[in-house]
Amino acid sequence: MIKILVCDDDSSILEVLKTILLSEGYEVVAAKNGMEAIEIFKKESPNLIILDVSMPGMTGFEVLDKIRTYFGERYIPVIFLTASIKIDDKLRALHGGAVDYLVKPVSPDELTARIKNFLELKEKHDKLKDEATFDWMTGTFNKGYFLKKAEEELEKSLRNNIPLTFILMDIDNFKEINDTLGHLAGDKVIREFAERLKRQTRKIDLIGRFGGDEFMVMLSHKRKEEALVAAERLQKAMKKPIIFEKNKINTSISMGVIEVKDIKKVEMNYLLKRADEALYEAKSKGGNCYILR
Repeated sequence: MIKILVCDDDSSILEVLKTILLSEGYEVVAAKNGMEAIEIFKKESPNLIILDVSMPGMTGFEVLDKIRTYFGERYIPVIFLTASIKIDDKLRALHGGAVDYLVKPVSPDELTARIKNFLELKEKHDKLKDEATFDWMTGTFNKGYFLKKAEEELEKSLRNNIPLTFILMDIDNFKEINDTLGHLAGDKVIREFAERLKRQTRKIDLIGRFGGDEFMVMLSHKRKEEALVAAERLQKAMKKPIIFEKNKINTSISMGVIEVKDIKKVEMNYLLKRADEALYEAKSKGGNCYILR
């Protein structure tokens, strides 16, 4: 259900807004002041926010400034609904990131129409973001987004001397699965492989699909010794057969493990080259193993 956060210090206006929004099928969370709105936002993660300008303790502008620091990469429409008709207030709201500025009193039909429009824009924005971020088949990051995030983590690692390792991997003899059982079987293997990767890694780790059956994992705060333990765990996880229709598909993986060492500057392209070389060496040894570089 779509959740809307409403913040106004006038309890009668809050009740009117709740009645209007509830009648449209929205879930409503209400705040009587700015600090309460910020805490509710962090807890509830609403889809849209309606703010008053003039409130005791913290203005709507200040609330917006604070809340936006928690948006991250999310798109959350913020509508100001206020008695202020000052053009400076309207401009400050719009320049501050609000999508609209409505003056009280506003008709329920106009308010709900504007909310509907902004929620539709949010849905389209979120869909485009997902397509630009995630691999459609596995739900892991796509190559482009993975490399973008990995580059950011690499800079943090070098700046703060944080251990970081990467594992580039693919499924041994994957072509044979496609050739003998068909591409639907191959797709099932890739999806199951990705699910097992997710279960064997932490939230702070990154998983990216580079195409076909090739994946890369970034292990944050992990030195090579810990990464090798993770590699062994991944190998073990892949030994369980994958069931496709009436077939039991046995799989194994080859991996190239790269540690980011204590050097002043290193680039992702260099790490990718090293990881690819290590993976190639693992494949040349017959697969079902890992090579540390």
